[in-house]
Amino acid sequence: MTSHPDAIRVEGLAKTYPGKPPVQALHPVSFAVGAGEMAVVLGPNGAGKTTLFKILATLLRPDAGEARVAGHSLAESRAVRARIGVITDPDRSFFWRLNGRENLRFFAAAYDLRGSAFEQRLDELVEALGLGEFITRRVGSLSSGQRGRLALARALCHRPTVLLLDEPTRSLDPAAAGAFMQLLGDYLQQQPQASILLSTHRLGAVAPFVRRALILAQGRLLADGPPEQLIQQAGLPETATRTEALAQLYAHYTGTETQYGR
Repeated sequence: MTSHPDAIRVEGLAKTYPGKPPVQALHPVSFAVGAGEMAVVLGPNGAGKTTLFKILATLLRPDAGEARVAGHSLAESRAVRARIGVITDPDRSFFWRLNGRENLRFFAAAYDLRGSAFEQRLDELVEALGLGEFITRRVGSLSSGQRGRLALARALCHRPTVLLLDEPTRSLDPAAAGAFMQLLGDYLQQQPQASILLSTHRLGAVAPFVRRALILAQGRLLADGPPEQLIQQAGLPETATRTEALAQLYAHYTGTETQYGR
């Protein structure tokens, strides 16, 4: 937990998908993310990360529990969506036949950001995220890294209070992933009351910015806290870098080796 005002508060969220047998994707989990905080959710495929993010983004209903995001309950879906920025899969969430500017104009309209207000915000994002070289190109012709930056622009266009970023660096090379995380760090500097919850496989990229790790496995929240504190609590040897600490915690709690530390 955190002493800051809660931007996200989760209490006993759970989700089971029907089937034979049913799959319990998320066992009851509880945690909070404070204003101004960036927290990373780590876990293998199938750990429940995407289910958690979809629930918090009001895209999926939980079977049990409750949550408040940006001061609103999940039942107040319109109020929540007005205050969050979401990244899922940048390769599937754009209109590929439209260019970057046209895509952003379409999504910004959902937040009543139009006309000169949109153009001014677009100019800010183009400069901040380096979109100028490809903003007028069709999205289908862009590289994964360029689509990743465009996805961040879409998520930031309305200056959200909470960012929910599910694997935003999945298609980026290490250098691009590091640059992406720097942009998130800059956003928190500019918007000190904003909060970020993200999942990623790029521990080397997130380590300099993240002071809090939540580790999910088989739908259960196994650890939550500062990496150095979790290392001590688990009785693990101290590491030279936070990247190594995150990789060691991942292996310890999930029982699997990973390339997350690279």
